[in-house]
Amino acid sequence: MKHPLVDMAYKKYLNKSYIRESLLTKKAFAPEDKYFIENADKLLRDIEKHPHAFVLACLMDTGVDSDVAWTIPYRVFEKLGTFDIKELYKIDEQEYVNMFSGKKKWHRYPAIKASVFYNGVRKIKDSVYMNGDASRIWSNKPKSCNVILRFLDFKGCGFKVANMAAGILHTHYGIEFSDYSFIDVAPDVHVLKVFQRLGLTPYVPDGEIARIYTIAKARELNPEFPGLVNSLCWEVGREYCSPQNPRCQSCPFSEFCMKDIVSEPDIWV
Repeated sequence: MKHPLVDMAYKKYLNKSYIRESLLTKKAFAPEDKYFIENADKLLRDIEKHPHAFVLACLMDTGVDSDVAWTIPYRVFEKLGTFDIKELYKIDEQEYVNMFSGKKKWHRYPAIKASVFYNGVRKIKDSVYMNGDASRIWSNKPKSCNVILRFLDFKGCGFKVANMAAGILHTHYGIEFSDYSFIDVAPDVHVLKVFQRLGLTPYVPDGEIARIYTIAKARELNPEFPGLVNSLCWEVGREYCSPQNPRCQSCPFSEFCMKDIVSEPDIWV
């Protein structure tokens, strides 16, 4: 019998209802930004013509709100008037740095992320395997471990982003892999908090140990697809499970949440 969290994730994502859902939560934008948000999401969704938009957006998704990171490809498009990989390839690194570091910075770490963006473009174009087509990362139902490793091969991509990217490709784009067992949760602050409050993992002050607990528990809960619960926990952590004054009564997890943080690990039990 699966944990209620896993059952909820299967019901929510595996019926493919999220394939048309926006990847932007809109929390970081004002109402007047509606046109910008719609077009930024449209570019991310155009995975047939611009698969590199998704890859480059994932590489931006550290150190800032996800909405900020995921709109960067469209900001580049606005500057250049195109998002063709061949045109992106013509832009030198300093020009990208200038874009990211303008009057309104695109990222908390503009120079670093401009370099990551630049190197990402060059890898997609120069790679013998991709040859300008980023969809080769996930085409033809590859093994999930290969997809993870291909993302990790990009400069600036770590464990969290690689697993997040692979999970989103399946849950929000309907991309199929030959297996899903190597897709782990991407334990950011929201996912860690939710796992702890559900009583699935103990609270430990060391962040790295807390992440390992979360990854290991997700593998135990659903070894066939450990990362399936990631987006669901992230959404609940962001929308309901705030550090102070969580909205427990309206939370989708209220029926099975421990609403408490266990401070003692049970690894010796």
